[in-house]
Amino acid sequence: MAGTKTAVADPIEAQRVREFNRNKWLFSTGGIGRDMSYQLVSAFLLVYVQFAVSLTVAQFTTLSLIIGIGGRLWDAFNDPIMGAIIEGSHIKWGKFKPWILIGAVTCGAVILAMYNVRVFTGWNFVIFMTIMYFLWETTFTMNDIGYWSMLPSLSSKRNERNTVAMMTVIFAGIGAFAGQGLVTFTTPGNMVAGYRLCSIIIVAAFIGCQIMTAVGVKERERTQAELEAKISLKQMWKTIRNNDQVLWMTLSMLFYNIGSNIIVGLAYNLYYLEVGYDSNSFYFIVLFGVVSILGNLFYPRLAKRLGRKKLQFISAMTAVFGYAGIALIGWWEFLPFNIVTFAIFGFFVFLGQTLFYMASIINITNCVEYNELKQGERNEAVVSTLRPFMAKFASAVQYGLVTLVLVVSGVFILSQNISQMESQKNYLETIGNSQDQIKYILKVKDYFEVYESHDQKEAARIVDEMIANDEFMSHYQIKAEYVDALKNCRIYAIKDGKPQDLGKWEDIEAAQLDTSAKYSIEIRDGDNNFNAANQAFKEQRSISMRLWLRAAVSLIPIIFLIVAWFIQNKKFIIDEKYYDDMIAEIERRKQAQTEEQQ
Repeated sequence: MAGTKTAVADPIEAQRVREFNRNKWLFSTGGIGRDMSYQLVSAFLLVYVQFAVSLTVAQFTTLSLIIGIGGRLWDAFNDPIMGAIIEGSHIKWGKFKPWILIGAVTCGAVILAMYNVRVFTGWNFVIFMTIMYFLWETTFTMNDIGYWSMLPSLSSKRNERNTVAMMTVIFAGIGAFAGQGLVTFTTPGNMVAGYRLCSIIIVAAFIGCQIMTAVGVKERERTQAELEAKISLKQMWKTIRNNDQVLWMTLSMLFYNIGSNIIVGLAYNLYYLEVGYDSNSFYFIVLFGVVSILGNLFYPRLAKRLGRKKLQFISAMTAVFGYAGIALIGWWEFLPFNIVTFAIFGFFVFLGQTLFYMASIINITNCVEYNELKQGERNEAVVSTLRPFMAKFASAVQYGLVTLVLVVSGVFILSQNISQMESQKNYLETIGNSQDQIKYILKVKDYFEVYESHDQKEAARIVDEMIANDEFMSHYQIKAEYVDALKNCRIYAIKDGKPQDLGKWEDIEAAQLDTSAKYSIEIRDGDNNFNAANQAFKEQRSISMRLWLRAAVSLIPIIFLIVAWFIQNKKFIIDEKYYDDMIAEIERRKQAQTEEQQ
């Protein structure tokens, strides 16, 4: 972080440096809550829908495609307009801060609804979540474009720009780590209640961090020309079209984000399928957080010694090595798939991607000055609009690829066994009285007996009729074809605050159930004495499922990462020397303009 603490003789410059030092902390730390909230939706929405909501393949695929394709069509309209609105904002409080705060508050409300409203089922749930997703896109865009547009405005000095960009990425990484770690640690075996708790905590952090940024950061004073400037959509498109460097960076970052997001979208399915349904994947997330932070801390030193282009090549090859390792583990006894081997190769993936991404953020931020050099206008919001648009477009492609892999491989169908467990656990624990809980437990046990005396298809048909004709049970969204997966779950009686394990659900007898107790379903225990989810998921896997997932989380990211590196290596010209020369030329022009006006 050198370059911001040196003694400055000029009192005006000294004041500017003090203001920058304050701004860099309040701006960058504000990203913690932002990335926690972004991870909750971008990384976990499909996981939540897959494992906590009972949907058919058609319903799951439809929702994913609507989010992916429809969301991106909406972005194509919404993101540029938001960029133009921010660029033309002349609010007394600032150009960026009002949108940062408005977006955070409204987006937080939408996230709470996403993970807490569970009154809709089937196609009604698809409609509800579609509406919520479009609202999330809109409100997060307000915040996202406002936030990232403010970054280039904090300083044009190269060392200061590198410092604040590095700090922003570091704290965003901390937020991503905190969000993923919280969800991973609290949700397996307790999906519905876990996501409910996580949404509340994360939204509080999101709004709190953005209040700190909006209130604490002092925006630079804009010139009279900037205050009077108005930008139309036509002008905005002209700005983007004429900035060849930001277009190449957008294309490169699109490929990078698609590749890096794939492992996020499928990592939990891969871990549950290969290792088991538990919360130990939390340690994988801890590794991600630690490596990301360390990578960003060492980035300035490495970039200074190697230069961004050489560093990007080394970092890309490091990540490729890690992905290749993930592809190979688990096929031989001497190279097993477990949390240790997954973490070892994950280390190389995370380190390589962290350094590559950090250099890319610096590159795309420097396109603001390139725009000022070529077109005479900074237009931070317009240039910065392409970063969130590209990130969300990449997310859409990721949604499509993840859905394709899960559906074609058969993993989604198999995972609905776990979804059934998680959903019914939530329903039993929210039944108001013990008598109804007992009634529910015994009726489901009757369904198990149907499966014992009929083949799978016929049993599902009979149970489906039983549920449809039972007014009491029809409220609980039980999917007849997945009922048999519940039999290995365990029933716990809670009396005087003490839980007692009554045994497997299929073995429960009416005499064991007492109306003076409350009841809960346990899918697994922390000591691995039992894990009903593994019996219904991991132990039912096929070789084709394993091959599909392994290829998706290794081969696709390798291809996309190499393409992203190739584009920047061949087409992006703003290296360290070019940037310094560019800043010098901009300052020369400003000085000449000032002298001419005098």
